[in-house]
Amino acid sequence: MKSPCEVFASKIIPVIRGEIARELVARGHKKKEVAEILGITVAAVSQYVHGKRGVGGSEALKERIRKLADEIEEGKLSEDELSLKLCELCTLVKREHNAEQT
Repeated sequence: MKSPCEVFASKIIPVIRGEIARELVARGHKKKEVAEILGITVAAVSQYVHGKRGVGGSEALKERIRKLADEIEEGKLSEDELSLKLCELCTLVKREHNAEQT
């Protein structure tokens, strides 16, 4: 049996990664660079950019991701800090989802 977090994360993490990938590529970053930042393959970045996976983020999520992209570009985040930011984004999406359910 999977925990609720595992199930939710399997659906939310791709949306978060997709939004980050699209934002960074739109800002002129190479897909290879984005793949290295996110720890995924270039093929995955390409799928995110072309909307084949990881679509459906809210405007609140997109705004937070724009701010995160600023921090990534400024070199302010270590790998651990980026990981924590991804957890925060997942929590945000989880809260939004729970609010929609009530």
